[in-house]
Amino acid sequence: MKNDIKRDVYLTMRVTPDEKEFILKKAQLAQSSSTGAYLRKMAITGVIVNYENQDLKKLRKSLVGIQKNINQMAIRVNATSRMYDDDFDYLKEVVNEIWQSLTSIQSVLLSLKQ
Repeated sequence: MKNDIKRDVYLTMRVTPDEKEFILKKAQLAQSSSTGAYLRKMAITGVIVNYENQDLKKLRKSLVGIQKNINQMAIRVNATSRMYDDDFDYLKEVVNEIWQSLTSIQSVLLSLKQ
């Protein structure tokens, strides 16, 4: 049983009053048995994610590009009442790039769970 573990080593840290209230609220929301149990669990198993990756930049660039091109296509369709095959091909290509970026990001995030 985990409750039978004797913990006799103390760790201390300083926080601001606002940080203390925030920690207490998070421990309560997590339905932790105590603030100490919450902090111990977060320190041992918690994960800090710093995900600055080329995949996010590529995804953003693709989304901005598709937005601009959809606007241009809408203007052309309104002017000519016609949609071109090249427009559909472009949309398929960019949607595929976005899908690949999302899949890559998802696999990284899923690996963090393990």
